Amino acid sequence: MGCIGGNSENAALVKSLCQGKNEDQKKVIKYFVQEEGCMTKNISDDEYATMVASKRDAMNLKAKALKKIGLDEEEVNEIPPVMFQGYTFKNAYAKKRGNGNWVSSNYEVTWIFFSSTQIYVYKCTFAMDEDKTKETTLEYFYKDVTAFSTSSEAEKAKINGKDEEIETEKFTLVVPGDKLYVSMGDIEDADSIIQAMKQKLREKKQ
Repeated sequence: MGCIGGNSENAALVKSLCQGKNEDQKKVIKYFVQEEGCMTKNISDDEYATMVASKRDAMNLKAKALKKIGLDEEEVNEIPPVMFQGYTFKNAYAKKRGNGNWVSSNYEVTWIFFSSTQIYVYKCTFAMDEDKTKETTLEYFYKDVTAFSTSSEAEKAKINGKDEEIETEKFTLVVPGDKLYVSMGDIEDADSIIQAMKQKLREKKQ
């Protein structure tokens, strides 16, 4: 018998999803959706991670964040600015890497800046499988911030054609009546970063 490169139903789905996409977006869709066989080969986990990092770096998000909030870096240097980043899974394709970690087709980068009186937040979520970017800017007075914390949140993603929930760790900025959740899956030394933020908040509230 000859070698079969995946079932025809999956092949038809992949072909449909790839219509109108550029070459990189097609690679991403195939990475998440296409069943591999001896006649089909997707990009590797590391190649996908490199694609995400390249797109993130090309966007120059720190400079974009400062421009959006309308301040120079010298005006927001109470403590060094903080960057959180990681995959976000809501309404995205998701896949478990060979090392057991989850990745998705959406990635989120958040910059947080600290002036003498306020906290400024810039959050950008971009898709790898389509031309879609969402930006959010927020600002808070120190006195209005209740807490900085971390929490586990369940997000519903598309895995093998089904909607399934994935537990993700989020940085959380708490204000009365509201919470801002920020993806922090790809941050090393997150605990010490958050402790420095908590210390600054305590100082400003005294």
